[in-house]
Amino acid sequence: MTGFRSGGYNGSMPPAASPPLSVTFLGTGTSTGVPMIGCSCAVCTSSDPRNKRMRVSVVVRTANQRGGEPQNLLVDTTPELRIQMLREGLDRVEAILMTHGHADHIFGLDDVRQINFRHNIVMPIYGSEATLAQLRRVFDYVFKETPTGGGKPQLDLRTLEPFEPALMPTGAEVMPLPVLHGTLPIYGYKFGRSLAYLTDVSAIPDETLPYLEGLDTLILGAVRFEPHPTHFNLEQALAAIAKLQPRRAFLTHLSHHFDHATVNATLPPSVRLAYDGLTIAVPENHG
Repeated sequence: MTGFRSGGYNGSMPPAASPPLSVTFLGTGTSTGVPMIGCSCAVCTSSDPRNKRMRVSVVVRTANQRGGEPQNLLVDTTPELRIQMLREGLDRVEAILMTHGHADHIFGLDDVRQINFRHNIVMPIYGSEATLAQLRRVFDYVFKETPTGGGKPQLDLRTLEPFEPALMPTGAEVMPLPVLHGTLPIYGYKFGRSLAYLTDVSAIPDETLPYLEGLDTLILGAVRFEPHPTHFNLEQALAAIAKLQPRRAFLTHLSHHFDHATVNATLPPSVRLAYDGLTIAVPENHG
């Protein structure tokens, strides 16, 4: 990592005032993406751009309190990361949060090297101990001396402990929230007091529930109508939202079972399907 400066600070003290946030949905699809390879269903062949879903990810933007450009915090690095960043005009991110180590959430990690080289930073990567260990296994060439060819990403892996808030390089305070993805413990994330992001979730443990009360915005995974062994279906996601009572909720990690216009019309007024490219503002210091 010689020649690169550190990308940020991992601390436990919150900022004096929570900076305003906005969220852009880089991808809202399930692990196959939508359209799926070889599928000719009505959603996969739809002309509605909201039915075109890359693998699931968001970027959380923090207003720069010193003026200038917003600071970008990426959640997961999907296989389409390069395409997603080009589509949104994202030149850089300051840090990356990982929810877990499945392929649809990490396989774009190599594209971080372009940010390293253009901005002369080592990228802070935050996640659970198990997720970071998975990154070391899958991307072993990054962490050992090998011929680099076109180069390799410069990463600084930083472990986050459950329920312990950390101050991101963007100025946002983030709290890791344990949830279950089938039998696999993974992280959702709470940003300040206003926003929580939970994807790939099939159960929310009792100890996590209090941290999800009083939210302005909840982003929650809902993969299909039928029950699924490792994800909320639509009915379960709506039940969790009704229990937690955020001001509004957006559903993500959506399969080709959901036609955007049709399903949106059936949802409660405070619940919407997210779509790729959607940007929402999150009020400051909600709660």
